[in-house]
Amino acid sequence: MGGGAVLLLGLALAALLLRGGERVALLGGMPPVAGRNGLERLGAALEGGGRDHQGSLPAPAPLPRHATAVLIGDLLSPLDDVRDTLAGLAAQGVRGHLVQVLDPAEESLPFDGRVRFEGLEGDQPTLISRVERIRAAYQARLAAQREGLVQLARRHDWSFAVHRTDQSPHLALLALYAAMADGPRVT
Repeated sequence: MGGGAVLLLGLALAALLLRGGERVALLGGMPPVAGRNGLERLGAALEGGGRDHQGSLPAPAPLPRHATAVLIGDLLSPLDDVRDTLAGLAAQGVRGHLVQVLDPAEESLPFDGRVRFEGLEGDQPTLISRVERIRAAYQARLAAQREGLVQLARRHDWSFAVHRTDQSPHLALLALYAAMADGPRVT
């Protein structure tokens, strides 16, 4: 649900970093770019899917030591997969930041009755006859996922933040930019 917000935050962060003279790359996608033309290339790569593989998390890729990685998305992949991704990056000396972007409906599951949920990453649709019956279990599982992400971020000395799509994206962008300047910390 938050795909547009994820792209907006990613491109806005890339624009700030490129303007500051940094090189920016897509993990598992395109090599580093710099300068004004870099943002256009990043935008085109993101519009085309951005990565060479399927899945929510980036494919393992060698990065320069002391690089900084930013993973922006719903971060609803299995925690074991997130753990493996972060461990692989941390083993290369990469610092990082996790930003979980969720729509308010993804957090509260406000629906009642029979609902068909469509997957965005090739998942099969799921039909739930009485959504209100699973709401509490869903919210508990989402809370456990978030707590697991917080623990993984702490373990690797990465920052973790949550952005809801009903909030202004500039707040998330400023917080992320500040976290990158100050170094990792869980917020």
